[in-house]
Amino acid sequence: MTAAAVRRRSRTPEPWRFLVARLYSRIVLLSITGAVGYGWAYAGLTKAPQAGSAWTALWLSVLGATVLMKVSLAFGPVFVGADRMFWVLSSPVPRGTLVRPRLFGLLGAGAAVGAVWPAVVFGIVGAVAPPPVAGVLGAACGLVVVAGAVVLQRARVRPQGWLSGLAGLAVVALLAPAGWFGVPVPWTGSEPSAAGEPASFGSGVMWTAWVVAIGLALVAVASVRHLRRSDLADGAALAGVTRVSVSWFDLALLGAVLAERRARTLGRVKSSRLGGSEPRRAGGPRSHVAALAWTDALRLRRSPNAVLVWVALLPVPALVALGGEPDVAPAVHLVAAFLATDRLAAGLKFVCRSPAMRRALGLPDRELRLAHLVFPAAGAVLWCAITTAFTPHVSVVNGIVSVVGAVAVVHRIATRPPIDYGAAIVSFGMYGPTPAGLIVQLSRGPALLTALAVLQTLL
Repeated sequence: MTAAAVRRRSRTPEPWRFLVARLYSRIVLLSITGAVGYGWAYAGLTKAPQAGSAWTALWLSVLGATVLMKVSLAFGPVFVGADRMFWVLSSPVPRGTLVRPRLFGLLGAGAAVGAVWPAVVFGIVGAVAPPPVAGVLGAACGLVVVAGAVVLQRARVRPQGWLSGLAGLAVVALLAPAGWFGVPVPWTGSEPSAAGEPASFGSGVMWTAWVVAIGLALVAVASVRHLRRSDLADGAALAGVTRVSVSWFDLALLGAVLAERRARTLGRVKSSRLGGSEPRRAGGPRSHVAALAWTDALRLRRSPNAVLVWVALLPVPALVALGGEPDVAPAVHLVAAFLATDRLAAGLKFVCRSPAMRRALGLPDRELRLAHLVFPAAGAVLWCAITTAFTPHVSVVNGIVSVVGAVAVVHRIATRPPIDYGAAIVSFGMYGPTPAGLIVQLSRGPALLTALAVLQTLL
């Protein structure tokens, strides 16, 4: 039996009409994304870079590569679903032969993302390097990230802590001016550096990146035949849950799986006393509200990625204003404030979506929600105070609206009733059946966010 025969047997037959419909939807989405991306890239290429743009572009690229590495390691990146796991583990065909097509697809996707990334950066800071050189270098870096993730998967190493630290360093570097560090950024072939360094420095960096990328890709191709069932199945479960959550417009299932994986990563935690007559002497709170707020603080301490995302969103409004879009900077400030606050509201969502937990706590719903709003509200106030101080075109009034709006939207989304997928479907002629009832349910929170974003642009 050959690898092609095994792939044919493990592939689920699908009618050609479904394939055409799926291809049509993908072409439409790709066309819309391409049109928006072309306008963004053209605006960046026609905009002159400002002082410090090269520094911003460098650390934006580091942050993007770090996020891509973290996402790749979360999914494996090489994974095999339950329907194909039997063939990979039990067929007489070598395991590497069956898994390599997926690896090649991942490597191609990483190279494509890396090649497109400079267009995103140029849309923010302007063209700080020749576009062809930046695209070729970005493709090499994307290939390095994906191939390196596969090598780490084979070595069973999960450097999520180191990657989180690197992402935090990138955010700090974005917030700090380049002159504070005194480090020049010799971009690829744009112009000689101040020290008289030749322009061929960029070519050397590009060739070195491609040599490293090809070397890592060869090591990754040779490593996939040693992947175990645990290596291949973990990412498949997360990919399946992600697909179901996106298809059903409900991310609660994905959040539950991610919380379970985070708990497994922690292994065990140290218990803390939260109530009774002696916690005040032991360093804990006394009242019910303070005890629940202290529990929320412990939850945040055990979820450092939430704080990392909160910090990573700090430079987003300033980058949008720097990218030549000052009119939408207040609206982006509001959306970023909501995303930052939402990362701190895990306890509020858990309590609101768990009737059993509310009954076990034995407290009124209003008191439970108030206690779990303490840290999200404090995080929103601190985030907006920091960003309003250095973000151009965002006034104090915009900051206040962002604080109130972010907390209100997070509260409305957390207290949303369970989604009813049997809601009404209305046919609008050429657009076909539309789940109007589902859209109305999902609009609880986003509709308020949209209205407040419009208000922000008018202030």
